[in-house]
Amino acid sequence: MNENIRHQIMDARQCMGCMHEGLIVTSSDGTIVETSPAAERILEAPSLSLKGRQVREFCSVQDIYDELIRQTGSAGRTLNKSLVVCAGDSKRKIVNMSVQKVGEGDEVQFVHVFQDCADLRTMEERLVQSERLATIGRFASQIAHEIRNPLSSITLNVELLEDEVGAAGDEARALIRSVLKELDRLNDIVSEYLQFSRFPKPHLQRGHADNAIQELVDNFKAPSNIKIETQLMASSPEIWLDERLLRQVLENLVRNGVEAIDGSGVIRIESDIVDRFFVIRVKDTGRGVPPEIQARLFEPFFTTKAHGTGLGLATSQQIIFEHNGHLVVDSQVGKGSTFSILLPL
Repeated sequence: MNENIRHQIMDARQCMGCMHEGLIVTSSDGTIVETSPAAERILEAPSLSLKGRQVREFCSVQDIYDELIRQTGSAGRTLNKSLVVCAGDSKRKIVNMSVQKVGEGDEVQFVHVFQDCADLRTMEERLVQSERLATIGRFASQIAHEIRNPLSSITLNVELLEDEVGAAGDEARALIRSVLKELDRLNDIVSEYLQFSRFPKPHLQRGHADNAIQELVDNFKAPSNIKIETQLMASSPEIWLDERLLRQVLENLVRNGVEAIDGSGVIRIESDIVDRFFVIRVKDTGRGVPPEIQARLFEPFFTTKAHGTGLGLATSQQIIFEHNGHLVVDSQVGKGSTFSILLPL
């Protein structure tokens, strides 16, 4: 490829899209000459099966694509047009596509930069969730700071009152201990709000998730009636992760699983590779979650626990979002729940 044209293609790609967006370069007659890994993922076809084919073959309505190229030829660039493309064997996807013309004369080429609209919706949902959590975090921080000082004062005065009552007032002392217990619970809630408001940005490094999983299993103190099992890949791949925050997510999922089990049961942690993701599954044999509740599990402050804050799963999901991954749930009432962490390879 002409070096000048190559630079033009790279400039067009940087102008019209991020590096993770699909890229297809065609000759002037529409023959595919270059593709990116993201394009292969969106079209669900390997590079070797794409190169040499007509890009029009992937367009469900070819007249719309022809008009897009005509506009690009006259204007030099066309931005953000919606097209229906064929992917895999029989799938149809809506993509947002921009096309730029590069080169002159016999060396004219067209640079197609596009993204699956489903991915765009996912990005939009993540942005909305992130902004919502940031707003809630600021609010929670203000409230927690306002509560903490009088709460500490009340606790101190109740402890002094306990000393004044002395041994003679057993009934009064029992009531005071009950008050102190509830004050401790309130203090724990305030601490959780403050921790949530100081949500840390992950420091992602290449590493193995097995380290975080094994450390959790070795240190988590499960009740005697609940067994924790693992079934991990023999050789897990390196991924981008923050081990400390990933362990925080796993610990929260395991703790939730323990609380969902009535009587004896099992928490099972598995790892696997599915498509382009390293997957960690946390399975429990607990009560399960009704379908109408599953949709709200990751909402801040939504909880099914009597004394829960509703921040654990919301925080866990945000941590996984910050890893460019997904946290999803699959549950059946009476059969338990499976929380799956999907981390990109």
